[in-house]
Amino acid sequence: MIAERSFQTPSLGEEANVPEPNFESEDPYAVLGLQRGASRRQVKHAYFRLVREHPPEEDAATFKLIRAAYEKLRTEDVKAETDLFLFQPPPPWRPRKRRRHPDLDFHAEHIWKLLELQGDLGRSNLEEDYRKVGLYDE
Repeated sequence: MIAERSFQTPSLGEEANVPEPNFESEDPYAVLGLQRGASRRQVKHAYFRLVREHPPEEDAATFKLIRAAYEKLRTEDVKAETDLFLFQPPPPWRPRKRRRHPDLDFHAEHIWKLLELQGDLGRSNLEEDYRKVGLYDE
């Protein structure tokens, strides 16, 4: 019994999402016309498609760029190292929602105000502090 293998060609919808190769870029994914995180199979297909379009006999400089990009994405280990050092834009900034905290900083004017309210500072009438003292109980 012979197992049949079916090769699926990408449909028009899938090809529309593939970016065009950019031979001016330093990014190996852009040179091969792939999106970041492409599988090994996609890398291989893109490489052979571009080699057929730009053979080394006709366009040696472009072929060297394509070959260098393929070498950076060929195996899983090399691809992981390449992905590690590629520039990745930071995620969009979202401010954190924070609870409001009381102001625990030292403010001299607040201490002064507490001393005025609790102590004798700022008092002008001190009569209630004095009482008549009799030597003999009268």
